[in-house]
Amino acid sequence: MEIHVVRSGESLAAIAQQYRVTPESVIAANQLPSTRLVPGQTLVVPTAARSYVVMPDDTLYAIATRYGVSVARWLAANPQLKGNSIQVGDVLRLPTLSALSRPTKTTLGFLELRQSPVDEATIYNNASEYTYLALFGYGMSATGSITPARDGPALRALARTSSVPSATFSNWTDTGFQPDAAHAILADSGMRGNYIKEMVSIVTTRQYKAVAIDFESLYAEDREGFVEFLAELSASLDPIGVPTIVCVMPITGHLYYEGPIIQAYDYTGIANHATYIMLMSYNWSWPGGPPGPVAALPLVQYNISYALQHMSNKKILLGLVRYGYDWALPYQPAEATLTWDVQAVVQKAMGEQIPIQFDNVSVTPLLQYGDYGGQQHVIWFEDARSLQTKLQMVEKYQLAGVAAWELSENFPQMKPLILDHFQIAHL
Repeated sequence: MEIHVVRSGESLAAIAQQYRVTPESVIAANQLPSTRLVPGQTLVVPTAARSYVVMPDDTLYAIATRYGVSVARWLAANPQLKGNSIQVGDVLRLPTLSALSRPTKTTLGFLELRQSPVDEATIYNNASEYTYLALFGYGMSATGSITPARDGPALRALARTSSVPSATFSNWTDTGFQPDAAHAILADSGMRGNYIKEMVSIVTTRQYKAVAIDFESLYAEDREGFVEFLAELSASLDPIGVPTIVCVMPITGHLYYEGPIIQAYDYTGIANHATYIMLMSYNWSWPGGPPGPVAALPLVQYNISYALQHMSNKKILLGLVRYGYDWALPYQPAEATLTWDVQAVVQKAMGEQIPIQFDNVSVTPLLQYGDYGGQQHVIWFEDARSLQTKLQMVEKYQLAGVAAWELSENFPQMKPLILDHFQIAHL
């Protein structure tokens, strides 16, 4: 699988001819709504080769060393290069098929339960590339009790796949993630015990085979209580062979506002009582905040580096997203921000013939457009090129795998890229 960045004036037929594939195969791999491509658009091209996207701090020599292929062979495979000069975001062709070994990785996909037929279709379309498929449905009341999930149809669909059903328990309430609700159980040993007892009952009666914990925006004072909760939870789940996957807020150690997050999330303590840790290494720019990249690669790398100081790389699942955020310009603090899945952004760009831009600092794409009222907007999102760099990070640091939020958000290029890089661990 290769990645092609569309240049001005290029046609789908010409691109297909360049790679010696059919236009129909490119349309299918990318689920293209039309053949009217736009400059800056990324395409995955179904070939036997693979691309490499240049990341910050890369040199051609370092890349060649990592893959065990000489600089001379890289240059021969990439005649567009001028000497040894490479730029962040450049798409290179790997010069040998021997570099295409696919390590076995653990993959986790989240599905937010909505409507039964849609949920079931999403499961059938995506389960093949995920070791665990986590149903996001068990939320929390304002007082810390578990709210039920309508998971029956999704569980029945999952039973027909190779993916392991995982129950997600979170502090999601009617008003979003609530630290007060989590505090109610984390600060009280009796409530922790009751909550865990109810969790185990749900897991065993509903025949879940794994548990994901997604407690977000915790208070600093709940740092120790969260670790104690996980220790007590693992003591209940380990004897019945149910692994625990814990989602953690991203920490880099470099950002001024991270103090409360560092105080709330004890990476070392959490990892001691978890099978895997999902780094939620995204939403660096968030709804209501100022516009910017959702998952800037330098921040993702800082987050990985911070995590590696506190846990084994064999526990880390790198979080991936399938969406972007749309800000009206000029930015007004706390103004509503729209969420677009990746495919919707691509469809808008193609439908209105708007070029897609690429930011070489964050190594992510953006789309600028004007709405019907004359208001300017910017959408920061992910595409095949930015996703490729995250998969390269997994390879570079030999992480356990990846975790994707959220499968009902359409990002057709994610599946072929994951399957091209990794063999999926199926249990």
